[in-house]
Amino acid sequence: MIRNRWLSLAICCLLGCSVARTDAAEVISLNAGWEFYRGFQASKEQRLKVELPHTWNAADGMFGNVDYYRGLCTYERALLLPESCRGKRVFLRIEAAQTVADVFLDHHFLKQHKGGYTAFVTELTDYLMPGRESKLEIRVSNAQTMDIAPICGDFNIYGGLYRGVELIVTDDVCISPDYFASSGVFFTQSNVSERQADLKVEAVLSARRASLDDAELEVQLWDGDKQVYKGVTSRLLPGNRMAVETTLKRPHLWNGVDDPHLYRGVVILCHQGHEVDRREELIGFRYYHADADKGFFLNGRPYRLNGVNRHQDRAERASAFYEQDHDEDLDLIEEMGCNAVRLSHYPQSKYLHSQMDRRGLVAWAEIPFVNVYVNNPAYDENLTQQLTELILQNYNHPSILFWGLFNEINSGWLDRPSDMVLRLDSLAHRLDPSRPTMGASNQNDDFNGFTDLIAFNKYFGWYGSDMSEMGQWIDREHAAHPERKMGISEYGAGACIYQQAEELKQPEPWGQWHPENWQTYYHIENWRQLQERPFLWCNFIWCMFDFSAAGRREGTVMGRNDKGLVTYDRKEKKDAFYFYKANWNKKDPFVHIAGKRLSVRQKAEITVMAFSNNGAAELWVNGQNMGQAQPDEVNVLRWENIRLKPGHNELVVKNKRCSDRCVWQLR
Repeated sequence: MIRNRWLSLAICCLLGCSVARTDAAEVISLNAGWEFYRGFQASKEQRLKVELPHTWNAADGMFGNVDYYRGLCTYERALLLPESCRGKRVFLRIEAAQTVADVFLDHHFLKQHKGGYTAFVTELTDYLMPGRESKLEIRVSNAQTMDIAPICGDFNIYGGLYRGVELIVTDDVCISPDYFASSGVFFTQSNVSERQADLKVEAVLSARRASLDDAELEVQLWDGDKQVYKGVTSRLLPGNRMAVETTLKRPHLWNGVDDPHLYRGVVILCHQGHEVDRREELIGFRYYHADADKGFFLNGRPYRLNGVNRHQDRAERASAFYEQDHDEDLDLIEEMGCNAVRLSHYPQSKYLHSQMDRRGLVAWAEIPFVNVYVNNPAYDENLTQQLTELILQNYNHPSILFWGLFNEINSGWLDRPSDMVLRLDSLAHRLDPSRPTMGASNQNDDFNGFTDLIAFNKYFGWYGSDMSEMGQWIDREHAAHPERKMGISEYGAGACIYQQAEELKQPEPWGQWHPENWQTYYHIENWRQLQERPFLWCNFIWCMFDFSAAGRREGTVMGRNDKGLVTYDRKEKKDAFYFYKANWNKKDPFVHIAGKRLSVRQKAEITVMAFSNNGAAELWVNGQNMGQAQPDEVNVLRWENIRLKPGHNELVVKNKRCSDRCVWQLR
């Protein structure tokens, strides 16, 4: 392993970038110093200086422009390695490039990658000469194509290098950085219980000149500052792999949001007696299953997954998230009391998964097999590639409990998706026998029974129908397929915080009027039915945040899906957010008055509604006590027949630990 501090500083200065000490040999960020332009070539005036993460659709793709730019763009920058790197191996890692990326060094083609949500690696060793400046070009296209998933979807396909780029410098013998862009090490746990856990640790090795016969692999497992295991092997297995197996007695389990305990796994590769590479991974031991009649269990106890769907999309930056953006999203998700997140509808960043590991949030990770299937061998190949990359790149994250294979794949086309689902299911189990597969469906089809778990996207009470149909449909489906482990993967309704109504009337979903009070009512009545059915292993709200979908013409902002419980800029929490917080967050006492944004009222006699996770509360109107209300079975408090006076009215809802207030004007 490279340990020369001066080498690191030299690389940093010459490349114009930062060097981070990580678990790999040497990782050098290349996020600064890029020139960007549209197309294949451009004049000096047409070039922009950008830093990564970057998307070229942060302006034109966010406000209903269906013609947002989907085409070829180029990123260029200089690379100069010092002479001291001679004899080292150099790899380029691209965290994600939407959708097709072609990599060139000094105009020499190195690699093409198809798929916009997973990382890929290419080796530069033979082309990047120390002491000589080279030009790195990454040409990226997000043009629509029929052989790369997603072919279509109700979300934007933002082009760019939106998750970062880095160099990895290693010795000749190393843990492979280019094995499907994974870490090269795989921690497989089995037979986990409170008494013990079996663990197999594999490493994929790489060498160009030296023999791996002189290599030795050491595996350490740490619980805080205490080393609980150390094992060594020099046995080389087929595929240039080495493996160590052990059994850990009385493991401290990763227990979701209640106790997300993590061990630190350290894998050290030595060659001819010297350390040449290492990896570190955070490992959480857990066991879990879903039961068709009793729901989901984590570590032997009932643990229904209450969560939200989340797109990597936000105001001002579109898909080009910084780490603090992921943290802000997870902070809001935790505040609401979620214990799970569906990462819809594509692989999301490794940083996000790592944070979910630490916070104890269960992750549903999936590939972008969305809406349609086209019987094209190249498309089939791309789906299997993306699933392979999803699994191998995220194999060690304890938060990921399932692999999602599809979402709403349309069976109305002549090309049936059933065989492809079976192939993907088989591939997932072959790559990772330790995790179940799942799908999200909105129709009655045979592939609903192919995966280990199934969940459904249902919008009774929004896209027509009546709210009460949710429970009725669930019961019919459960009776028709009692063997299936069934959940709800999407349900939701649109809401604009600037549209408020006193009357409760179901809006037209494709229209411009999406009053907030209907979304609130929708979620109250849906959750009332969902929480009464313990056989459901999950329920995921669509969705946590408003997001862009260029083709939509509804609500107040064109190109916006406003079903989020939080606004696109993350600044405003809608009333439905507080409703779920009252039901799911038991740690942070609060009370919230619903409908506060309807500050001008026309009716003198009203019902005041509030949400609380802290028991009964009293209502005060203009200083007068209107009595106490008890929360119902979904933590809603109501005061009926409350009269407002003309003009200014101050309302306060309070109990011993918390309060909320608002002012309403009666006209």
